[in-house]
Amino acid sequence: MNFSHYDNQLFPGSQTPSNPKVSICFITYKHEAYIRTSLDAILEQQVNFDYEIIIGEDHSPDGTADIVREYALKHPDKIKAYIRPENLGSKINYVHCFLDCKGEYIVHIEGDDYWTDPLKLQRQVDFLDQHPHASACFHNAEIIFEDGSDRAPQLINSADQKPWVGSADFLVEKETWFMATAAVMMRRKFAHALPEWFLHSKSGDIPLYVILAEQGPIGYLPEVMSVYRKNEGGISMTDHVYADAFIKNRIFMYASINAHTQYKYNYLIKPILQAYYLMRMDCHENKSAWSKKAFYFSRATLLNTPRTAKDWKTYLKTNLLSPKNLLAYLNFRSKLNQFFKR
Repeated sequence: MNFSHYDNQLFPGSQTPSNPKVSICFITYKHEAYIRTSLDAILEQQVNFDYEIIIGEDHSPDGTADIVREYALKHPDKIKAYIRPENLGSKINYVHCFLDCKGEYIVHIEGDDYWTDPLKLQRQVDFLDQHPHASACFHNAEIIFEDGSDRAPQLINSADQKPWVGSADFLVEKETWFMATAAVMMRRKFAHALPEWFLHSKSGDIPLYVILAEQGPIGYLPEVMSVYRKNEGGISMTDHVYADAFIKNRIFMYASINAHTQYKYNYLIKPILQAYYLMRMDCHENKSAWSKKAFYFSRATLLNTPRTAKDWKTYLKTNLLSPKNLLAYLNFRSKLNQFFKR
């Protein structure tokens, strides 16, 4: 993957270290209200090594770009900023900046998240230096809900979080998520050799973590050192789980992970693919397309065929009956049972 044609979008004046220990891949879009908090927390890190901040500002319609210019002018020794003249999309913006990182270790953060511990980078660097077999490490983080749900803040990782995780841990079920993006530090030598299919996957986290874990375990630090904002703006919430294109891309992603790992985790990935094919039956575009629904149901069934008559009954009832029809069926069964008990 060659993204050098985007290099001319570099904001002039940067004089970042030529051999940084850590590169911070900072992706931002419509983060005017948050980005100062995020950048200040990075610049306040207490470390005994050089680091660089590679910013990708993706042509935000608000004042995000102006804030990036302000910080780049003020901290040319730390910040290398790309300010896009047109929107590239989160994946290309990210990959271009990611591949431009020169540090031994890479951290990825989005402009609405922020770090809460000034020793975060130092703690993770020390961990990876002390565990050369590890491909990456992550720490605990707090979720703050700003999506209108009024939910109380919560920690991502529970007290029983395993100290080391591998590829299978990311494939327990679809959309497995227990590592906040801003909490992960990875070895660049394991991350920069990205396969072509990675670029075409809408999700970057799960594929990247599997790619890393295939080359070494990922360690866990229990300290809470960052905040993940769950909100309705910015980079997140751009896809909808009921859109056929989104679900189709998830099938592509997990099938690509399966091939990348030489089908070692086929027993885990097949049920995930089955779940997504069943989701395609109910997506917006296919609700009335009965031929497509039948095809996706067949594909799903072949991936993980029920073994017993009881399993078949449960499978058909769950996946062919709508919630409304299922409720009516259960009510009918209840009344029928009551009738025969008289």
